[in-house]
Amino acid sequence: MNTAKLLITFFMSLSLFSTTLFAEVISTKHLLHASNSQVSIDTFLNKQEVQEKLLLLGVSHEDLQGRIATLTDEEIAQINHEIDTLPAGAGAGAIIGVIVFIFLVLLITDILGYTKVYNFTKSAQ
Repeated sequence: MNTAKLLITFFMSLSLFSTTLFAEVISTKHLLHASNSQVSIDTFLNKQEVQEKLLLLGVSHEDLQGRIATLTDEEIAQINHEIDTLPAGAGAGAIIGVIVFIFLVLLITDILGYTKVYNFTKSAQ
């Protein structure tokens, strides 16, 4: 009798942890919109300039496709919106700023004698 009560209690406790699933019918419009969004990202990523930049950053095409496959529809729509609204060359000022900052840090560490990156500096030590 105790074993039966224990089994009943065990299986009832398992039902407490069940999750609720929501299913709905997906409309053709929603499915085509998601498909068009995926095609838009793929065409952007297949451009030669984008491929070269990604290779410079060390991102392979296979890794990128794997990451894109895991995106949700909302994330894909957000990326498409950003691709469409960003002006060409956006963010170039930030990139140049980072490069200048790195140059200055290396220059100062060269002058202080911590590194020897540039030949034109004289160490303070």
